[in-house]
Amino acid sequence: MKIVGGLYCIDGNVNNAKDQSQYVVGVNEVDKERVREACMAYIDDYFGKEYFEKERGISLKDLVESADLSISYERHIPINKYSFDYDIWGSSVNSIGFGPGKGAKKVWVLSFNDNPWRKANETDI
Repeated sequence: MKIVGGLYCIDGNVNNAKDQSQYVVGVNEVDKERVREACMAYIDDYFGKEYFEKERGISLKDLVESADLSISYERHIPINKYSFDYDIWGSSVNSIGFGPGKGAKKVWVLSFNDNPWRKANETDI
């Protein structure tokens, strides 16, 4: 499968498996029926399946099957180099949750429902 889409993370730490909160891919890049498969392929390519599962504490299959699938719009937002956010995010950031309009891209959003920060002996409530 062609690697498409990307992961969104909670704090900008793109290299930490626990920080990943959503997988986002354009509706014109993959069919609804293949979003979960595309997500698993992306994560395997980016992190490696075994590493991701070890760090996240859940199997990739379970993570993706339990995730909620929705449609949203993504926008590319430039950041002024004098802004505080520039130090964190760099020259731009992609953001979801907007409505349609100029510059918006319609995307599938797969939101992960696990709690990667729980301790090993805790269970999700």
